[in-house]
Amino acid sequence: MQIDIFTEDSGTTDSESVEQVKEYFKGGFLPVVDLANKIGQAGDVTIHILSGEYGYLLGSDDVSELESSDDGRSKGEFERSLLQASSTADIIVILLTTSAFEETVTSQWDDLVSNADQDSIWCLGASEGALSSVDIEQLESRVEPVVLYQRVGVARIDTATRQELIDTVKKRR
Repeated sequence: MQIDIFTEDSGTTDSESVEQVKEYFKGGFLPVVDLANKIGQAGDVTIHILSGEYGYLLGSDDVSELESSDDGRSKGEFERSLLQASSTADIIVILLTTSAFEETVTSQWDDLVSNADQDSIWCLGASEGALSSVDIEQLESRVEPVVLYQRVGVARIDTATRQELIDTVKKRR
């Protein structure tokens, strides 16, 4: 299974020597890594990270390249990757703040939904305002299931939603 997770970086980073970007970000990013490890048992996981400082990163990117990268990949590439994943991923997880969700998801919602494979699993984690900016029922009529987390505070995903997604993935394998 192809699993794509779209999220944002964390202001908290690891000052220790780590190799991959997914190990570099800490704090609110840790639940994303934990989720990736859990559902990664079902297939290949790619973590797509939108960073205010570094642009668009992949979890597998080399941390050593962060310091030397001035140009980096852009938010536009993050959006294009999301659009591409919507048609190719078996599992797509989107965990974003309101502004990032509206800029990258809401702006291309109709295309994301029309690309979605009916056998894919979708998980959306965002604020109530962000989630209400898209037609969730439109996605639910195309794919089943859609796992939703209405984000409160800084938590990208809560324990119950995380477990619901893990259980859904296990049933599908």
